[in-house]
This record gives sequence, C-alpha cells and structure tokens, in this order.
Amino acid sequence: MEFFLVAIVLGIIPALIAQSKGRSFIGWWIYGFLLFIVALVHSLIIKKDSKTFEKEMIDDGMRKCPFCAEMVRNEAIKCKHCGSDISNSESVNLKKTDEDYLEEARKKAGLL
Repeated sequence: MEFFLVAIVLGIIPALIAQSKGRSFIGWWIYGFLLFIVALVHSLIIKKDSKTFEKEMIDDGMRKCPFCAEMVRNEAIKCKHCGSDISNSESVNLKKTDEDYLEEARKKAGLL
C-alpha cells in the first residue's frame, strides 16, 4: 500500500515538468506512476511543444510574419528574419493565381 502512495506522489514530478513544456499532465502522471525513473529522464529531455510555445508568444504580443512564418512583435514594421515589409501585411495577397505564375515565367523566359 505504501508503495502505491509513494508512486502516486512521485508520478507528479515528471507530470509537472512535462506540463511546463506543453504536454498532458494526466498522461505524464500515469507514465510517471508506472515508470518513474524513465518518465523523469524523458520529461527532462523532451523539447517544448512548438504549438504551445507559439500560442504563448502570440499571447505575449507577437505575431507570425506572413512571408517567413517567424514570430515578430506586433509593432514591427519589418521582419527581423527575412526583411519583408509587414506593416500592412493583412492586405497583402500571398496566393498567386495560375495566370500570375505564367506571367512571371514568361518574363523570366524573355517572352514579355
């Protein structure tokens, strides 16, 4: 009985570490309850979940550059990663039509 109580409490340690990296607390608690030593090492070496990290950055006042998809500040006028003008990026149409691609190819080939 005492073993189960100790395992229940010890399972919380890797679960808290994994939760801080954007992982499921319950899933990691079960993992830590069953295999504490393995779960502890695993929770220490896993990387932070990129989606959770991105959500945190957006909540902290960041946004994605529409050209290179890197995170930049909301107030930024130019992306520090790719140098693109992002001051009015909401109005930029990033999708090209087939005609746009054909026209670009014709210009490169010297047909226009």
